[in-house]
Amino acid sequence: MNAQNIFTYTDRCRLGQLVSSDDARSVALRHTLDKLECLLEEAEAVESESVPDDVVTMNSTVLLVNTNSGAEFICTVVYPEDVDIIDEGVSVLEPLGTRLIGCEVSDLIECESQSDPGPWRIAAILFQPERVGNFAM
Repeated sequence: MNAQNIFTYTDRCRLGQLVSSDDARSVALRHTLDKLECLLEEAEAVESESVPDDVVTMNSTVLLVNTNSGAEFICTVVYPEDVDIIDEGVSVLEPLGTRLIGCEVSDLIECESQSDPGPWRIAAILFQPERVGNFAM
């Protein structure tokens, strides 16, 4: 478990522009934008080719497991405009997306699930664009 989130330079640049946009302010909760902005400022940034395989980057698909119930949930962290076109897409501007981005496998996150409260563990990254050589997603 990393004490500091990791972002690719590309993700950090794109997300920095997104956070300061009028579009983001119109769709995201203020505290979610503030949290994402803090993450971007404090994160370690690496080249896309150097990002570890176990780090959640933009457009990564992750398997979450509820540590209390064992329930599983799969989602993909996407930009807001892609939520409706990606199966199980979660916007990076939603609380869950903000909690996931930059984390790594085995990290615990809180997820607002009314049916399965409690911490969720990032069990696996099922897809990461950088892992397959796609550095422009």
